[in-house]
Amino acid sequence: MCSCVRGSRALPPALLPRLLLPQSGFRLAGRGFWSSPRGLAVSGDPQPLPVPSQARVVICGGGIVGTSVAYHLARLGWTDIVLLEQGRLGAGTTRMCAGMVTVAKPLSIECRMANYSNSLYEQLEEETGVQTGYVKTGSLCLAQNQDRFISLKRLASRLKVMGISCSIIKPKDVAKLHPFLNIHDLVGALHLPADAVVSPPDVNHALAVAAAGRGAGGAESSGRGGEPGLTSVSPTGVQFLDRTSVQQVLVEKSQVTAVETDRGSIQCQYFVNCAGQVRSDGGSR
Repeated sequence: MCSCVRGSRALPPALLPRLLLPQSGFRLAGRGFWSSPRGLAVSGDPQPLPVPSQARVVICGGGIVGTSVAYHLARLGWTDIVLLEQGRLGAGTTRMCAGMVTVAKPLSIECRMANYSNSLYEQLEEETGVQTGYVKTGSLCLAQNQDRFISLKRLASRLKVMGISCSIIKPKDVAKLHPFLNIHDLVGALHLPADAVVSPPDVNHALAVAAAGRGAGGAESSGRGGEPGLTSVSPTGVQFLDRTSVQQVLVEKSQVTAVETDRGSIQCQYFVNCAGQVRSDGGSR
């Protein structure tokens, strides 16, 4: 049996994306969700702005994977990026995630990715001014039999080689860290003091703001009354289009040439499918 127990501090709310934004350099656009770190003007036109006719990269999916791809491409210096989301950014699976950030993964590459994510989320608030609900709680992976305990020891050895702080502890030490936990059937545990929790929708928001800030564009919603809106008015950088569905990905000679949406076609060189639970549907097109 595998159990993971977080620290006793209260978790940040992660049920709905927060609409509270920093006072300096940010403002809400009508009923829109995203704001601009560059202070771009908000269009008062109730009609949605047109989709761009072309882009270097089109990303499908506005959850935390899609916004992370946009953020990292922008950090690498890529521009002319468009992210498409059929609903609202961060309002799908990302909104329902527990928000646990732990390096206790079965594969080394997953451990490295989780450790990197932990460091990234910790500094996102400072980079963007957007609260992410990041709290370094630490975590416990519990073992109720010897086989599980041996696997935790192996995991601890692998983590220490990668420079990740962790320790194998006895049941009595578990009780000190988590007094309300029943330790009578425990053999031992793995303690990961640097593990954390976040608010996934807020991290999603921060990644989008950071991506827009690193590019030449901004991130502002121009739609009103439920109409779709282009969330960046700059021809370069990273643009976010919510309430825009991908209908078909056009491929010629094994090369993506364009993405057709319900609001128009976008010619592109690269297409990144980050659509989550509906990705197989998008991939089949």
